[in-house]
Parts: sequence; C-alpha cells; structure tokens
Amino acid sequence: MLRLFISKNYGNYADTFLMLGLARVVEYALKVTNQKSGIQLIDEGTRYCIQFKKSVNLEPIAKITYTSPFPVVKGQKTDISKIPEEANIFNTVEHNEIRKVYREFMFQRGKRTEESPQPPDYRTQNGAILTSMRHDRNHNDLWLVGWELRDYFGALIVALCQGFSQENTTTELVAELFKASTGCKLPDASAVKVYLPTSVQGVNRVKADSNKVDSQKTDWLSLWLIANGLFNFAVAERVKIAERVYDWRLVALQPQDISLSKYDDVLKQLLIHNLPGGGHGAARFDAELVIRFCQELLNHHRAANEQDDWDKPVNHFVSNFAGTHFGAKGQVYGVKEVFSLGLPAWVYPRNYNELLDYQNVLDEHLNVVRALSLDEGHSELIAAYRDFITGNDLYQFFRFQVSYADYITKMAGANARVALFSKQGLNLMLKNLNNKYRQDDREWSLTEITQDSGFLNIAKAINSATVYAGTIRDKDNQSKDTGWERIYGLAQRLISQSGSKKDFIIEIMSFLASYENENLRIDDELRKLKKPRRIWTTKDDLDRLINLIDNHGSSLVANLLIAYGYAKGWGKAKDEKEQTEESLVECVN
Repeated sequence: MLRLFISKNYGNYADTFLMLGLARVVEYALKVTNQKSGIQLIDEGTRYCIQFKKSVNLEPIAKITYTSPFPVVKGQKTDISKIPEEANIFNTVEHNEIRKVYREFMFQRGKRTEESPQPPDYRTQNGAILTSMRHDRNHNDLWLVGWELRDYFGALIVALCQGFSQENTTTELVAELFKASTGCKLPDASAVKVYLPTSVQGVNRVKADSNKVDSQKTDWLSLWLIANGLFNFAVAERVKIAERVYDWRLVALQPQDISLSKYDDVLKQLLIHNLPGGGHGAARFDAELVIRFCQELLNHHRAANEQDDWDKPVNHFVSNFAGTHFGAKGQVYGVKEVFSLGLPAWVYPRNYNELLDYQNVLDEHLNVVRALSLDEGHSELIAAYRDFITGNDLYQFFRFQVSYADYITKMAGANARVALFSKQGLNLMLKNLNNKYRQDDREWSLTEITQDSGFLNIAKAINSATVYAGTIRDKDNQSKDTGWERIYGLAQRLISQSGSKKDFIIEIMSFLASYENENLRIDDELRKLKKPRRIWTTKDDLDRLINLIDNHGSSLVANLLIAYGYAKGWGKAKDEKEQTEESLVECVN
C-alpha cells in the first residue's frame, strides 16, 4: 500500500480534519511497527491523497494494541462519570492557566529566555472551544466508543488502510471491512456544528428549515477521525467583536503538498509561540495568522536547511486556511460565517539570502498590522489589509496603502512613531506579485516603473513632503524638527485624480510646483544650519513619469507612487542640481 484517498464530501474544514485524523492514526501505526515511511499530504482537488514513501505492510499493524488518538476533554462542568480511570484527561482549565501565564510573559518580554515559564500544550484552545461550546460530551462519547473497541484497534487501522486505499471509497466500506474481520459493527453518532459547520445545534440546515428537529446522524468513524484531526491540528481562538463580547474562530490549515512531519512541526510552533491574540477583532486575527504562519514556515525551512524548498511559494505547501466563525448567542454559539483565508503567493524565496529578506519583510508587515487597533477606530484599515494578505491581488494592497498613507501622515504630524513598509520590502513583494504583463505583444514587469529614475525621484519628493516632514521621531524615539513643511491629504488627492491621465498629471504638477517653491524657501537656510536637505526634482523626472503614465496607465503609476512615497528606507537623498549632502536620516525602523 502506497497511498490513501480521501474524498471531499463535506465541502468545508471537516474534509481536512478527517484526512489529518486518518494521517495521525496511520502515523502511529507505522511508528509502533517500525516501518520508516515518510507521509506526504497532497491536495488533488476533489480529494486528498496520503502518500507513503515506502509501501506499508498491514500485517504487523493488525497486531498493535490500543492507543488514544486524542484525550478526553474536561472543563469546569464536564461530566466524566462514564470515563474509565485509565483515560488520559485533558483538563482545559489547567491548560488555559498555563497558556495565560506563558502568553503574558511573552507579551511583557517579547521573546523566550531561559527564565520563560512552561510553554502551553499546543492543543489548549482546541480543547477549550469544545468545552466552551458544550461539545465536550460529544467529543468524549466519540472517545469512549473508540476505547470500547480497543481490543480491535489494530483491525480498525487495517480496515481504514484497506478501505481508503481504494478509489472513491466511503467510511461505510471501511465499516464493512472492519465487521468482516472482527464481527463488530461500528455505531452511528450525533453530529455537532464544531465538527460539521453546516449543522445548526446538531441539526442539519435542511431539517432546520422544516418542522423536523431530529438530531443529525452520521457514522461514528467519520466523526471520530474529524475529532482526532480537529483536536490535534485545528487553530482556535476567541476573538473580540464588541466590548466584553467574544466569538470563537476555528480554522484548518489546508495542506497542498507538504510532509506530515513538517506540517505538524510548523503548526506546533505557531500554536505555542507565535499565535496571534483575538483581542483586536477577527480581521486583525486573520491577518496576523497568515503572516505568522508564513514566518514559521520560513523559520522551518531555514532551521532544516531545506534548500529544495527555497524555490517555492508558501502556497505550494499549503493552500489556505478554511474556517468557521461561531457567534455567541447568550450561553450557546451558532454558525455565523464559513470563510477561507488565502496565503500570499508573493512570499517566494529562491535562495537562502532571499529567505532572510522575506523574513524581514514579514516582520515589517506584522509591525504595520500590530500598530492598528479595533478599539482606536482602525477597523476599515485592518479589513483592507486582510483582503490583501489573504489574497494575491496587487490592487488590494493599493487600496489599503492609500488609506494607510493618510493615517501615516496624521500620526507623524502628531509627533508619533509609525510603522512603515520599506522601499526594499516593496521591491521584494512586487517582484512576485502580478509582476508580468503583456502590452502590444511585449511582456513587461512592474520594475520598469519602480526602477525608473523619474518615478523614484518623484516618489522620494512625496516621501520628503509627507512622512519625513515637520517634527518626527527618529530611530531612538527622539523628537526631531526637519524644517520641512508637511503636506496632508496628498495620497487621497492623487488617487482621486488617477482615473484620468490628464487630471492625474495636473495634480502631480501642482504638487511638484508647491514642493519646489518650498525647496526654494528653505534650502539656503537648511544649508547654513547643516540640516538634511530635500531632493530637487527636474523636468526630466516629470517627462519620464508622464512617459510611464502613457505606457502603463495613470491608475497603476499613481498607486505605486503612493506605495513608495509613503515607505521608509530611502537612505541618502541625492540632489542632481546642487551639491549632494546628507539626507534626512531614516527615522522609522
């Protein structure tokens, strides 16, 4: 046996958890029978494939003894009177306390040290959501039936392998194979919405819309595998949606082409050390989750020195997060939304040095997101950024950056430090994001715009008139007066005129005229005081920009100008008409 096939029958994360639950059971069987065969998780579209590097021998597997694939969950009010004493109990109250202490320590210190408290079990929140949503009884009932079949555990795994090794198999076939070898019949079980998000309070939607209120029944084996996958591989967190109101968000990371060991390692590191908190709303949680997962995947590549993986985007390994948002309804939770979060294809390191660069870029993105707060009225900004980071549409980034540009200028005017994307980071990001176009039978890339000297000089002028003007904070958080006048609302004016080439050029010329007048007024004084001076733009710069607009359109050029104009990392400004002097030092890390 070289592979198992799992059809996607549910159309939601239940398919992923069922496949992962099966992979975990088979992984245990291979380990105890000393069969060294790597497991690859592959998404084939309408089904998943569990691929083994070496053929699996089922004969020794039939003889293995029972093991608990997932523990019994116990909350404050969980009834475990029917659970045998030898059961492994996962006390969510105790684990939550450990997690709370550890996360508070990390929030205060920012990094792990030798004095760090005990890290939490990576499955803590997966147990907590079961008890919070009162599904612990259903979870424990699934465990109890498995424990009652402990004498036939090896036969159950063999039946799973035999059944799922066939094309278009079902759990009914697995049950028949199990009954044929043991004489035992597998039971049915009641579905709950945490396992099947298409159910409502244990009732499927078709029945919920009728007068019938019978429980939704499904086969025990499917739910047992889903419960196994969910408890060991889900990402669950409570997210704040209003003052003192928290919902649950539960997601599954959907493998595309990745080994089970790597998938397991990366997810554990994410859940223990790098999982975002839910105190700033669902949009920020989603955005941070995607960024932090990408960080952990790159960390894994770097630590394992897997050079073959440096030439693949992150969504080669995993496709997306599939999730369900459970809304609080008094003391119960209902399904509010079923959603999907994509992963950025532009995170695509091709060698070790690029891998390090992408880690720096992801740090920049995380700093930007963490600077925004739902409580401070940044919900639209956060939602716009999430739309970008969970997809691969360049214009979603522009949509965010235009609004963020005004926020940056406002905060800089308030003499506060702000988090910025860097010019170098934008170059790396745009390198793989919608970077190939065809026009007049010619293929071109965004670098034709972003590396043009006229574009760069005008973007640098925008930068000097907005982000690095007036009184700012330097890298040591000290207040510094540049002596330059700050312009407000420039990004909105530029983007509002970008639909017309003529109107956009007029707006740019208006800005440059104002900018040059300011230069004439302050340049001599700055020279005498030996302060950093601003760049002088030229007619050639404007001609080159107009040529770019003619070739590539005013909308694209305008959005790129704003993105680069409100970035950091410009370094020294060179004055082409006057003697060169040191530019304003980079003030924002």
